[in-house]
Amino acid sequence: CTCTESDVYAYVYPFEFGTIYLCGVFWQTTTTGTDSRGGTLIHESSHFTIIGSTQDYVYGQSSAKSLASSNPSEAIDNADNHEYFAENNPSQS
Repeated sequence: CTCTESDVYAYVYPFEFGTIYLCGVFWQTTTTGTDSRGGTLIHESSHFTIIGSTQDYVYGQSSAKSLASSNPSEAIDNADNHEYFAENNPSQS
């Protein structure tokens, strides 16, 4: 992996479908729950142009939730919103 920043879990090149580059911190997080390995894979997969071509408008659960309220169109296109929807932790009704 060519990760240089310590807070980067993973990254993709959106036009190179199927390859997710996993960084060191990815392996230090949990497999499930908030900001998990599973959630990271969903987040990164959503960036692929063939899947969703999402952006990174905001990061973090509270920012993603605020974005969903203030700008639903942008939230649909935000990778962290896809991640947190899938992780559903804490459970949202």
